[in-house]
Amino acid sequence: MARTTAREIAAVGRPKLLDDLRLFLRAIESPFANVALAGRPRPFTAMSRPERERYLLSWADSAVPLRRKAFQAVKRASLFFAYGSSADGHNPLWEGIGYERPVLLPLPDDPTAFASRPTRDGEVIEADACVVGSGAGGSVVAAELAAAGRRVVVLEQGRSWTEADLDAREAASLARLMWERGLGASDDLAVAILAGAAVGGGTVVGWSTSLRLPPAVRAEWTALGIDGLDGEIDAHYEVIERRLDVGVDESPINAQNGVLARGCEALGLPWQVIPRNTKGCGDCGHCGLGCRRGAKLSTPRTFLRDAVAAGATLITECAAERVLVEHGRAVGVSAVAATSHRITVRAPLIVVAGGSIGTPALLLRSGLGGREVGRELRIHPVPGVAGVYDRPIRIWSGVPQSVMCDAFAEIDGAHGFRLEVPSVLPGILAAALPWRSADDHRRLMERLDHTAAIIPIVRDAEGGSVTIDRRGAPVVRYALRGTTARLIQRGIVETARIHLAAGATEVLALFTRPVSIRAGGDVAAFEHEVRSRGTGANRLGLFTAHQMCTARMGADPGRSVADRDGAVRGVRGVWVADASAFPSASGVNPTMTIMALAMRSARRMLARA
Repeated sequence: MARTTAREIAAVGRPKLLDDLRLFLRAIESPFANVALAGRPRPFTAMSRPERERYLLSWADSAVPLRRKAFQAVKRASLFFAYGSSADGHNPLWEGIGYERPVLLPLPDDPTAFASRPTRDGEVIEADACVVGSGAGGSVVAAELAAAGRRVVVLEQGRSWTEADLDAREAASLARLMWERGLGASDDLAVAILAGAAVGGGTVVGWSTSLRLPPAVRAEWTALGIDGLDGEIDAHYEVIERRLDVGVDESPINAQNGVLARGCEALGLPWQVIPRNTKGCGDCGHCGLGCRRGAKLSTPRTFLRDAVAAGATLITECAAERVLVEHGRAVGVSAVAATSHRITVRAPLIVVAGGSIGTPALLLRSGLGGREVGRELRIHPVPGVAGVYDRPIRIWSGVPQSVMCDAFAEIDGAHGFRLEVPSVLPGILAAALPWRSADDHRRLMERLDHTAAIIPIVRDAEGGSVTIDRRGAPVVRYALRGTTARLIQRGIVETARIHLAAGATEVLALFTRPVSIRAGGDVAAFEHEVRSRGTGANRLGLFTAHQMCTARMGADPGRSVADRDGAVRGVRGVWVADASAFPSASGVNPTMTIMALAMRSARRMLARA
């Protein structure tokens, strides 16, 4: 397992991550270091198991942030691969936790298949428009421009996978489909980052939740100078919803979503059924690993397919390095394709849609967009809250998200949190659960099939940042503070109340030193403990599946990267068309709004031309 962990970290392509792992391993094997760290002049491998566990907990609970970071890095990676790997379709650790990989669903009659345009080293490709990214935003823009007769080239850093490749193996699938092979995190490892990194981007690995921008956020964006949010955008939503077959007819309430609905009803809180972009869903529960049945109407099955049918060219495994500018106008993109082919796409229109991590990195490498590029990152930080029930839940089965509660969405102005249910598989959950000893962690995992998770998705008020390192690779920084930290704590407490009202025998908040409450327990004492723990880095398990706002649109040049249409300031011919263009956090799952704003921007590009 140690070799697997090291190999996977090395495959991420970030030398610092591997260097940090090696430094940690050297430190714990050094008798001299351990005198200072643990009061014992013995290497880790010479300690007994109880001594090792106490030693590791001294890192987990340390007042020194770097020690907590090192513990979390090793803990998360080792537990994820221990429970998430299954080379032959089985894992011996699954025995006793109730998990079995689902029976593979039948393949669609019309499989997704894209032929990537071959490239030659040094080649120059002529086009009318170059779109960087094939996810929710890039595919919509590419389809609109191609339908208008433009010669479009789409550059996608990830690979194209067909439904036959999607085999529901957790670790292998995340390595194929996710940013940094599913191991992505903020620079201090305090927030795990889930972001798509294949043809189709986040639409391939998303959980199909399809929501429009809430009225309060529309009003906020309008005040920031974004026009068309009181009518024009709804026309775009309608077009997109028809193309993606969005509705509630395929949103059955399984056991886990039923927990959220039942708890809300017991407390008198409103809840609603979530519309989803699926057609013919098999309810296998593994939506985050791609849809083998082809029922999830991701961009490879909709808008990207439309773009290619209209003449767009797709180049996969192609990393855009810089936007090329001459005399204040974009003239193309330099990129590396097929790992070594340096190519140039010459085009007067460049659409940057590489996601809220990739887009600012490209703009920063290109020296475009001004000082606001990469600032004000919003992530909808999520703390998981687990409830244990007397009856089986099977947290990995069925529709991941079909129930939402927005009772707490606007408790601090337009900021608050919405409650949803996540898609949770053994590897991810093993990495997220607190570890206090091997036996303790195993006991938690043995309750997996009786566990339900509810997540408060917080609309963050304070931002983080995306910068680039010396190699030009993105670096994400994010620290909880202020309103956002208070909302995280409130979200944990309200989620625990809902679990208890739904009949949970125990509720667990995923702090490094777990905070729990049993049925009939003192909720006020639980709340006090949650608030006293704080939200310091690597003291509380957090993740994000929504990254936004790093190349913001707006009317004020001093507070935005792009104008109200999405055109980057200070250069002609460069546009932003993904969640990085959001003026502030959307407050709901962003996919539908990314698409609607991308359609709005595409039509304004054509109008300006």
